This record gives sequence, structure tokens and C-alpha cells, in this order.
Amino acid sequence: MHTEDSLLDSCTNYKLYVDKAVELGQKAICFTEHGNIYNNIEKKMYANSKGLKYLHGVEVYLTAALEPKQRDNYHTILIAKNFEGVKEINTLVDLSTQSDHMYYKPRITFDEFFNISDNVIKISACLASPLSKYPNFIGKLVNEKIVELEKNKEIETNRLYTELNSETARDQWIEDSTIIHNTSYEIYVEQCIEKSNNAFDLQIEEAKSELENAKIVYDKLMKTYDYYEIQPHVKSMDQIRYNKMLYEASKKYNKPLIAGTDTHSIDSYKAECRSILQKAKHIEFSNEDEFDLTYKSYDELVDMFKQQGSLPMNVVLEAIENTNRMADSVTDYELDTAFKYPILYDNEEEVFVERIYRMYHEKLDKGIIQPDPRYEENIKEELRVFKKIGMVGFMLFMSELVCWCWDNGIPIGFCRGSVGGSTIAYLTDIIDVNPVVWNTVFSRFANEDRKEIGDIDLDIAPSQRHLVYEHIIEKFGADKTAYVLAIGTISDKGTIDEIGRALNMPLGDVKQVKAQYSLFTDGITDCNDKIKKIESIDEYENNEKCLKDLEELKSKLEYNEKSLRDLKEKQYPKLFYYFDGLVGTAISQSMHPAGIIVSPVTLPDNYGTFWSKDGKRILSINMEEIHEVSLVKYDLLGLKNIEIIKDTCELAHIPYPKSHTVNWNDEKVWAHIADSPVGIFQFESKFAYDSMKKFECHCVNDLSLVNASIRPSGESYRDRLLAHEPNKNPSELIDKLLEDNHGFLIFQEDTIKFLTNICGLSGSDADNIRRAIGRKQKDRLEAALPSILEGYCNMSSQSREIAEKEAQAFLKIIEDSSNYQFGFNHSTGYSMIGYMCAYLRYYYPKEFITAYLNNANNEDDIMLGTELAKQLGITIHSIKFRHSTAKYSCDKDGIYKGIASVKFLNEDAANDLYSIKDEKFNTFIDLLVRISDLKVDSRKLEILIKLDFFEEFGGIRYLLTCSDLFSKYYGKKQMKKDKALECALDFDVLRECSGKETQKTFMELDSVKLLNKLLQNIPNEKTDMRTKIAYQIENLGYVDIVDKKLAGYCVALDLNVDYSPRLKLYALANGNTIPVKISKKIFKQNPIRRGDIIKVTNQYKKQKMKKVDGEWQETDEQEWWVSEYQIC
Repeated sequence: MHTEDSLLDSCTNYKLYVDKAVELGQKAICFTEHGNIYNNIEKKMYANSKGLKYLHGVEVYLTAALEPKQRDNYHTILIAKNFEGVKEINTLVDLSTQSDHMYYKPRITFDEFFNISDNVIKISACLASPLSKYPNFIGKLVNEKIVELEKNKEIETNRLYTELNSETARDQWIEDSTIIHNTSYEIYVEQCIEKSNNAFDLQIEEAKSELENAKIVYDKLMKTYDYYEIQPHVKSMDQIRYNKMLYEASKKYNKPLIAGTDTHSIDSYKAECRSILQKAKHIEFSNEDEFDLTYKSYDELVDMFKQQGSLPMNVVLEAIENTNRMADSVTDYELDTAFKYPILYDNEEEVFVERIYRMYHEKLDKGIIQPDPRYEENIKEELRVFKKIGMVGFMLFMSELVCWCWDNGIPIGFCRGSVGGSTIAYLTDIIDVNPVVWNTVFSRFANEDRKEIGDIDLDIAPSQRHLVYEHIIEKFGADKTAYVLAIGTISDKGTIDEIGRALNMPLGDVKQVKAQYSLFTDGITDCNDKIKKIESIDEYENNEKCLKDLEELKSKLEYNEKSLRDLKEKQYPKLFYYFDGLVGTAISQSMHPAGIIVSPVTLPDNYGTFWSKDGKRILSINMEEIHEVSLVKYDLLGLKNIEIIKDTCELAHIPYPKSHTVNWNDEKVWAHIADSPVGIFQFESKFAYDSMKKFECHCVNDLSLVNASIRPSGESYRDRLLAHEPNKNPSELIDKLLEDNHGFLIFQEDTIKFLTNICGLSGSDADNIRRAIGRKQKDRLEAALPSILEGYCNMSSQSREIAEKEAQAFLKIIEDSSNYQFGFNHSTGYSMIGYMCAYLRYYYPKEFITAYLNNANNEDDIMLGTELAKQLGITIHSIKFRHSTAKYSCDKDGIYKGIASVKFLNEDAANDLYSIKDEKFNTFIDLLVRISDLKVDSRKLEILIKLDFFEEFGGIRYLLTCSDLFSKYYGKKQMKKDKALECALDFDVLRECSGKETQKTFMELDSVKLLNKLLQNIPNEKTDMRTKIAYQIENLGYVDIVDKKLAGYCVALDLNVDYSPRLKLYALANGNTIPVKISKKIFKQNPIRRGDIIKVTNQYKKQKMKKVDGEWQETDEQEWWVSEYQIC
């Protein structure tokens, strides 16, 4: 049966089929998706969990041959008889998606099908089977070929007859010495035509022989299938005829029949939803209404065959029973969930230990670390854990991988995630956070009792991530590496779009439905969240304000819920009839952006892979399934701030910073970090920045605390922490433990430190208890409680009775806070990145802003980078010759915009122009001569001139004239005098520039000299402001001119007059862009067009309005309104 994973051919999730099968008392289930085996692990796990036998299958597409390409794409069912069959099917699916096999659909050839082993059950499938379609398809193909050959034969005969009976052909025949003229010319003509006809006749016979070959192939297909599949579709005459044919064939070839339904939907409602989805996607199947593709019980199936009447019922019942026999013939298999760390060396442990101590002593010798007994203690303990849980090879490769990255100019973030607690990871350069220095916690990363595969995430510059992927694939091989599957589903709004399209609703109506739906659902979510928040307050029932707010919220909630019901049931019932059946349906597959799988076993056969259009091998199972079978995933995450730091260092000609080289306590940097949020990793949002500023951070740990507190889970303690209000704990012992946190329990590692440092538990036991508390596993906590209390009492100076109460009280605090505790190891590494951004922004501001702008994701980022430059007194210049590169660049004069971002310009043109920046040019003509050898065509040149790129050579109008004359006359070696008169050229000037003159022509012309002479009479005037602005809007879409003398003058941009006219005004005096509104009345009296220069003479601020529950209300936010202006 087909699930939603047969993309766009079903809306039914596999769990619905499994649950139905269980309900009907069926014993096995098989999913045969079209050309894929997506999510096969979770399908097997769910089926097995419900007591069903899982059959691994696929509906493959067959083609007679790969060349010539034909869109035959016949359907065939393959089901694995055992695990070897599973591997064979998986391998075939991988093969079918390779570029040479893919043609509209993933396909295997008939020959590849014939070679499938007996480990795979082969079933003939539906009416799209080659047993149904192949004879007609090949017959039509051959007949069309024969007709075409006959037609071409006749055309060629007529052509030859006409051509050879011409006088010219006869004369050539007579004069041709290579021909023995022992016959008449007429006989020669007949022989030529006969020769041509024979060639065509041979091709026709070859075409006819294809029919004979097809009969042999068809016979082989019949013999290859293990079962012929009959189906019960009552209305389809084609199906009835096909069933009868298969029955006769089954007797001839001694093959059993098997009953199938070609199930695509769990019920009729889901079938309707499938039809709507396909209509929206313009997918059509002929005679679709003749087929009932819904899930059938045994009785329903029998009844359908009775109504169809194509075969005797004893034959049908035998075919149905054959489905059980087929299922019984399959040997079930167990999933291998053992950890699958990739294997690098036969003696990995020996290699890893040698590597650890070698790199440890190198760091000591270089002064990177100072002698400290904790290093060797940590190495010993961590090695013990890594050996026990089989992580030695994993850690070894991570070290080799990260070192390879650094050696190849690919920097890695300080650390991401819990690995920041591993001393071995630091010593072997996997991370750059030293646990001995930063007090991070190892057991949060690797717990000797943890039944989960190791995981280390790396942050990499987005532009370099593909290089690391390629290295991993080269290191382990293409068959042991694969990217991760991601399945795309339809969102709420997407569902409304699709249904609206299928129902031919006007786009305006669909847009309105989406807006109302979002308004009401967002309102419901917001109210529920706020209600939950109030109800979590202790004794809220006795708080008058809480009760009043609660009443208002419940009223709003009721309004939104009623409005949503009305929208669904009264206003658009037809649309929302399909909504629940479609929302969340899988509609696409892609590659997950983060990870790559590396395995010690081959992936195409053991787990299934497929190839993307861009040549990447992707695993057929998703992220959760990967965890279930314990495959190792290497998460390589593209982090923009790593790219910014890398680019800043390159521009500043300094090495990428390593943690031991950085002054983490530079007070100038800590003062500067609060000046602006721009470019400060994790603190760029207003809320995060305001929180950081309020806390007044002075060290990395401060950033970590703020970083944790700004998460939604930090709400309970945030205000007190930011106000530096100390939190009192049950004992001074615990206060001391949490003194760096101002007494607050914030991090998961704090819980571990309490259980290890105070209660004396091992790191693994502490992490186990932390997890048990978080998962509300009270039995595990109760079992560990005596040890915790004993350890605490031994450390406490209080009596046992008091000490036990203190410990119990803090355990309750841990339990209450377990949902919001943040990761200290992770937060430390990320806070170090934030500080590093501030450090570079302070000491290398031009380089930092340049890098920030080059890595901008959107216009908002550009605006923020531009504002930061203004704040720091750095000028951002327009593109200029001798300064600008493809991207933003900087030098002693400031920052220059990049050329490649301008429409119709590109990196090649920018690089070529920058390559000649140091050359001397006496005139613009000299420069144009040089540019003529570069990748800068006339269109690009015109844009650059209009943007004042060549300002040093003159005004825009003058340079445009130069370019125009250059295109007319450069390279000319001579000029006709009548042409010169037509162009109004001075003959004396032409004589001066010519080496020779005739009565009609100036010859040996020096075109460069001529151009320079012509330009002597053209005024080189300074370009006026209006022209510059007009050209910038034309070619950039924005303005970047700044002139302090133009206070009050603005350029109108982004005009919207749908309601009260809104526009963005670019202030020429300071370069700020300000969104404003104008009343309709004033705008109508004095309309503004985009690009107009206006002088604002009066403006004011007014409260912004927002529609809430259908009514306009004032908000706390203000907006500018312009009441008086003049258009200049």
C-alpha cells in the first residue's frame, strides 16, 4: 500500500494503515511506495510494536532499456523474502535514482529486473505493469517507427528522382571519372533509388524484428514474476480484461495469482483529499474514477471481486489466501541497534592514546596550557569512559577531522553542545574550550551508562561546509557516507493555498482566509499561553489582578475560538472540509541541512539511499530513525558569525583567534560590547541586547548567564538575575557552589556539580540522576536518594537532620527547575564567540563591519551594518574604481561597497576592474582601451558610469559621451569622408589623426588620438544631485548619497497607497531611512512618486494602531506622520 511517502499520491500516514490492520485482525503489512523506501525503519518499528509482521517492499519503475530514453516506466512490486532481500531491494532503489537511470521516475531496466535473486519476491502490480502495458507500448512504438520509415523512404525516393534527373546531375555523372559508364544514365538512376530503398527496407525489417524480440522479452517477464496480481476494481473494464489475461497466464506459466487493491487511502475521505491535492498540483490520471484505492477488509475485498465478476470466486479466494502464504514465506529480521562508530584503524585505541599524550605535551611545551594535575586525571577518567561506551574511534576521527579543517584554512567554533566539557576533546583540538580553565563538566557529554550514540556538533563558516563534507566522503568512501533525509510537509497556510487552488478560489479570497486563520489561531495560542502563565502563579486565585486578567483572557480566547469555528463551518466550509485531511501531509523530500552519516557498514544496501538531482547520496531514513539504529551523524552547522570572524581576520591579516591567545578580560571590549548589538553572536535581538546591557557583563560567564536567562525557560528567574539580586539557597554550601550564578540554579551542569562536588557521586551517576529528575522518573531518584543524602551530610557542617532537609529542599528546587536548565558547556562556547565578535569589532572595526556586510542575510542586516559604521565614525563609500572589489572591501579611507551586488554586474567584472587599480590612465579613453580587454561589456560599463564609479575621470554625462564615442570609433582604421560628414566630424581633426588620405577616405586612422581630440570640445561638468539620485534608483533601487548640507531633504522610496499612504524617506543629510505615513487628504493634494526629492517641513509622532479582536487599538509603539512637505 501507498502512504504519504509516495509523494503527492497519498495523504495517509502509515500509522493509520497499521492501526487499521490491527483493528481488522490482519497479521502482516507491506508498504510499497512509488520508487522509494523513505522512513522504512520507523514503519517497521511501529508495525512490530503493534504485533504486525513488517514486509519490506517497494513499487519500482521498470524500463525496457536506459537508451534510447523512453517514458515507459512500468510498475512492479518487490518484497524482501529475508534480510538479504532487504539489502537487494535497497541497492536497487539506490541504483534506480542514479542520473543514468532517472528519467521522470527512478527506474531499473528489464535486464536488472531479470537478475534479481530469489531473496526478493516479484509481483506484477497494477494495470501499469509491463504485463499489461509492454505489448501495446512496444507495438505502438514499432508501428510508429515503421510508418516514419515508410514516409521517409517515399520522401527520399522523390528527392533522388528529382535531383538525379536534372541536367546538372547527368553532366556530373558523365564527367565523373570514378564511375564506369557501362550502363545508361537511366539505369544508374534506378540503381541509386533501389539502393536507397533497400537501406530503408532493412531498417523496416529491423523494426519488425523488434516485435519478435518483444515477444521473447514478454515471455521472460512472465516467467520472472513470482506472483500475478489481480485487483477488484469493479468499474474498470481494463482491469477485468487484465484479470482474465493473468488467470490464463497463471495456468500457462504455472504462477500463482495474488490479490491486491493498490491502496492509496485509508478511507473515502482521505481519497477525496488525495484528489484535491493532485488537482492543486495539476496531477491527472486517466479513468481515475474507475478505481477504488481505499483500504479494504477481507469481506469488502471479497465483495468487490464478486461484483466485478472477472474470475471464478474459488480462484479469487485462492488468490487472497496467497497473500497470507506470501507473507508467511518472508523471514522477519531484527533491526541492528548496536552503536555503529566508523572504524579508522585496526588499533584505534593505541593510535588515540598516543595522539592524546602527544598533543597534550605539545600544548605544554608551547605554553598553551600550564602544568596542572587535573589534565592527567581527566585524561585517565575520560579514556576509561570512552573505552567503555565504544567512543574511541569516534573521538579519534573527530580530532583528525577538526585538525584537517584547521590545516586547510577552515576554522571551527570554540565548541557547540556538551562536548565543551571534555578535556581530551580540548587537548586533541576537537574543541577550543579548556575545561580546566572554564570549569565545564565532562559527564554532561559522555556518561558511561548512557545508551545513546556519541554526538559532536561543529560550527563552520557556511561557505566552507561543503569542503568538510567532501573530505569526510573521500575519507570513508561514498558507500559508507550519506546525507540525511528531510521530508517536507504542508503547513497550515500552505494547505489553505493548495485547497484554494484546487477549488479555483480567487487569490484574494485565499489570502483573506489565511489572514483570518492566522489571526484567530495566533490569538488562541497567545491566550492559552498567558492563561497558563497566570495559573502557574502561586495562589493566583487570591490575586485580584490575576483574576481580572484571567477573565479578560478567557473572553478573548472564547472570541477567537468562536471566530475560528465560524470561519471553518460557516464562511468557508468547503475549503475546511479538506483541511484536516491534508494539513501536515508529506509532499516533498530533500536533504537535511546539518548532518552527514558515517558508518562502518555500507549504507545503500543496509539502510537504503537515493541520489539527489545535484549528485548527493541521501539516506532513506530520517533523523529519528538514525538515532534508533545508532548510526553516527556528524553535524556540521553553518554559522554566519564564524564566517564573519574568519573574514575579519583575513581582512585584518591576523590569524583566526585561538582561545589561549585571547584576553578574555579586556575591559575596553566589555565596555564596547554594550554599545551596540550588531554582530554580537546570540545578542543581536533587542530583547537579548537589552538584557545583556542591563546585566552589565564583565566576563564570559556573565554572557553565559544572560544567554540562559533570555530563553523562554529563564522567565522565572530572569528579572532577579538581571538586577543582580542574589538568590538564597537552603545552605551556604549550595550558595558557594552557585556563587558565580548569583545563587541561581541555571545550568544542567550545576545539578551535576551539586551531585558530584557536594554529594560525592560519580559524574555518570550524577548525569543519570539529572536526567531521571528531568524525565520525572521518581523511582530512579528514590533509589539514589540514600547516596545523595549521605554524601551531602558528610560535606555539611550541620546536624544530619538539618543537612538532610537542606539536601531534600535543593533536590526539590532541581526538580522544579529541570525543564528550564540550560547547558553550561554549550553556553560557554557560544558566549566566547559573542565576546570574540565584540573583540574584533572593537580592535578591527572597519574589517569587522566589512565582513558583517558581506555576510548579510537581508536588507535589515545591511541597514544594521551601515548604522554601526555611522556609530563608529566609519564612512561607507559608494562603489569606486581602484577601491571596490566584488564584495564590500575596506582600506585606510573606509569601507567601499561591492560591485557584484549591483544588478547585471558580477564577480568576474569586479575582479577584472580591481586587477587594474594600480595602473595609470591619463584619460578616460585610455581606461576604456584597457577595459576593452576585460569581462566588462557595454551594458556593465554604462551602469558603472551612471553610478559614478569612474568619478575621478569626470562627470557622469561626460563619461557616458566618452563611452558612446568609444563604441563608435575605437579600433577604426579608416573612415569614409561621406560618413565623417554624416557624423559632423571635423576633417582637419581627421587629417591630424590619419596617416594617409585619398579622395574619399581617411586611412591609417589613430582612433585613440581621434577620440581624445573629439573629447576636447565636450564639457566635463560636475554631476548634479538629481541626476545621481535618479541613476542610483534606476540601477540600485536605493540611494546612498549623504550630504550634511541637505538637512530636511529626502528621497521618496517604497511607496504604498493601499490605505493611509506609507513610504520610506531617505534623509540625504545623514543617510537614514525612515518609514512615515501621510494622510490621504494631504497626499491627494500633493501626490508623491517614487524617486521624488521632497523637503519635509512638518512632522510628528503618533501612537501606532493595531487590530485586536476585530477592533483597532492603540499600541505602545509610535510612528512618524508627515503633515507638510514640498516636492522639489
